[in-house]
Amino acid sequence: MTIEEERSVLDRLRDLLHGDNVSAARELLDDLHPADQADLFDSLDEDERRTMLSLLDAEGAAGLLAHLDEDTRKETVEEMPRGTLAQVLDKVENDVAVDILREMPSPEAVRTLAQMNSASAILPLLQHEDETAGGIMTRGYVALHKDMTTEEAIAFLRATKPMAEEAYYLYVLDGQSRLQGVVSLRQLIVAEPRAHIEDVMETDIASVHPDTDQEEAANLLQHYRLRSLPVVDEAGVLSGIITADDVIDVIQEEATEDMYQIAGLPGDESIYAPVSVSARKRIPWLAANLVTAALAGGMVAIFEGTIEKAAALAVFMPIVAGQGGNAGIQTVTMVVRSLALGEIEPRDARAVLTKEVTLGLIRGVLFGLIVGAVAYGWQGEWAWGVVVGGAMLLNMLVAGMMGVFIPLGMKSLKLDPALASGIFLTAFTDVLGFLFLLGFATILIGQLT
Repeated sequence: MTIEEERSVLDRLRDLLHGDNVSAARELLDDLHPADQADLFDSLDEDERRTMLSLLDAEGAAGLLAHLDEDTRKETVEEMPRGTLAQVLDKVENDVAVDILREMPSPEAVRTLAQMNSASAILPLLQHEDETAGGIMTRGYVALHKDMTTEEAIAFLRATKPMAEEAYYLYVLDGQSRLQGVVSLRQLIVAEPRAHIEDVMETDIASVHPDTDQEEAANLLQHYRLRSLPVVDEAGVLSGIITADDVIDVIQEEATEDMYQIAGLPGDESIYAPVSVSARKRIPWLAANLVTAALAGGMVAIFEGTIEKAAALAVFMPIVAGQGGNAGIQTVTMVVRSLALGEIEPRDARAVLTKEVTLGLIRGVLFGLIVGAVAYGWQGEWAWGVVVGGAMLLNMLVAGMMGVFIPLGMKSLKLDPALASGIFLTAFTDVLGFLFLLGFATILIGQLT
């Protein structure tokens, strides 16, 4: 829906929820896609949400929960009776049910799981760590045997009526559920009716282990342009599949997490989180940033005498430090993104460093000449151009080097490369930028004054 359409439907829904025309409200909701229902649900107050939820059957509530953001979904689940929740979770995809159960207190999750008809399919998924291939996979897949004919396979599909995302790829298993091959729905339809599955299946299969990081699994599925990706254990047994819609969620989640962590924000922060929660999550990183700012301030204090003799240095200090920080953030962002997509590894440090140092040299010369010329024109002494331009050049080189070293170094230490890389980077560019500028000025103080 467009924004105008959403507002119109929201106003209509609110009127119905506050009135007594239950059937009209239910019809309005039934005509909406679950994703649109979720958008409207986010805009309602608590009482309106409770009323809207009461109008949905188990399948409708399942569709709504699947499209709500994590915070709203958690609040909604807390309000639902556990018996009702069990019925709803039986209707959602396995991976969504697992996510919801993981968000609940353990005793409540156990009680809810005990009431679910799909508990036997959900329980194995709960054994895998969150943010792994096993943690986001679903057990909803179609299994065939290699001795079946394509005609028999199509009859099997008609009888079982699998969901669309489950039937795009059909997985060929042996008697021990080990993955033997895969057949796309297109291959099945265009093949001769009496052809055996063994003759049309692909045996070169991209797959991942249940413990594979979800980001790596998402990159693999995206790289090969697959609709789903099988998850197999050490014995080759098919544990489940990761579907394309799961990957969309993972990519969004990982991109958001990297973006937040570069700025020193926790990956699960939300704009709608309570003030107390946001304060608790943000303040520790700001405290760390205060320490790095103190280091930069200490560097300035060391050269207090130089600044007293050449007060105009105070004008160029934020320019040199800020420009270096901005250049470094560009490099950090590029390196973190490339690491996240698997485009580079720590072993590629030399090639990446060479490029970024060269780029830093180009930027340093360009902006060094510009600010150096400004300093010379303002103060009328050649030394000012040398001090300011030289400091800018060196700080640009530092920005390029640290923009590579910090994320690659954290990756080598098995840490998230995005983890506060921006804070650490600006600490280096601030401290060293002041050192270069004020250090050069101290050496040439006679010419500056």
